[in-house]
Amino acid sequence: MGSNDIVNRRDDVRTRIRRGFILGVVITILFFPLGLSNFGEAFALESRVYGYVIYRSGSIIHVGYLPTYLYMWRISSLLFLAWIITYIAYIIKPSIVLDSSGIIYGISYVITHYIYLFTIGAPIIIYPFAYIMITVGKPLLYLDWGQVITLITIWRFYSIRKLMRG
Repeated sequence: MGSNDIVNRRDDVRTRIRRGFILGVVITILFFPLGLSNFGEAFALESRVYGYVIYRSGSIIHVGYLPTYLYMWRISSLLFLAWIITYIAYIIKPSIVLDSSGIIYGISYVITHYIYLFTIGAPIIIYPFAYIMITVGKPLLYLDWGQVITLITIWRFYSIRKLMRG
């Protein structure tokens, strides 16, 4: 294999990685209007007679508007689904484009996930791979997908970076 072949292969890998990053950014940007719209209200399973709830000063308050945390939950849910679907497709047929777009979905998910958590208003205690939300009644323990996806995203980033060098 000549030096031109190595350079061409490296350029091809970089081009495909760039395409994946661009695809990830474009789809992530498209998810924001979807998550920020009230489109989901058209498919609500129950009528919102009591409105929504927010947690403030140790109590739950009913409000007549859609709280910020629900918008962030919608966006992070879309990004989580995109991330899962991307890596399922990647497992079926490995592709640098899928892998690099998955990194963008992972980073975007983590950001919106933590915005969601910290706009709920309830105290959150973060542990390794878990968090506890303290609301009225018993504290709730959750697996922290933000930390799980962060680790996987870092791993995939370094895998792609190694491909770019080699």
